[in-house]
Amino acid sequence: MREIIIRNILRLLAVVAIQLFVLNNIYFGGYINPMFYTIFILMLPNRMGRIYMLLLSFALGLCIDIFSNMLGFHAFACTIMAFCRITFADRIITRNEEVSIPTPSFFTVAPQYFAYYSLILLFIHSLVFYTLDYFSMEYFFRILVSSILTTLVTVVLVVVWQMLFNSRKRIR
Repeated sequence: MREIIIRNILRLLAVVAIQLFVLNNIYFGGYINPMFYTIFILMLPNRMGRIYMLLLSFALGLCIDIFSNMLGFHAFACTIMAFCRITFADRIITRNEEVSIPTPSFFTVAPQYFAYYSLILLFIHSLVFYTLDYFSMEYFFRILVSSILTTLVTVVLVVVWQMLFNSRKRIR
């Protein structure tokens, strides 16, 4: 148990540092800003209580907001993402089977299901974030394009992180 807590604290510090010092300074074509810090929410242990998951997600988003001089957009988007993860992530990852997966990752579930899980949750996060950021129907297509492109780039970063830093043995 202590190992899981230490691993998650180190993951939190690493993804926040990467997001704040590197990725917040990158904008591809004015549409894409990778939101890599969301990998923390994607990889939270399944045994974690719902309230703790929502509070941790809110705190993560608030931390990013504070250091990015935002108005709570990240906090709200992270909280919505965590709520959606609680609501239907098990249906996506385990396909309603009685399988115990401690932490969702590219190697603990089938890669296609983890990719699907990541795409859905990251798209929800990006859509909520950019809707709050632009907050006008005048920018509908910009919101949609930014959400899709940011989601795709973030999924690529999540998969690269998974390949580099997670164990390669599958849990069945």
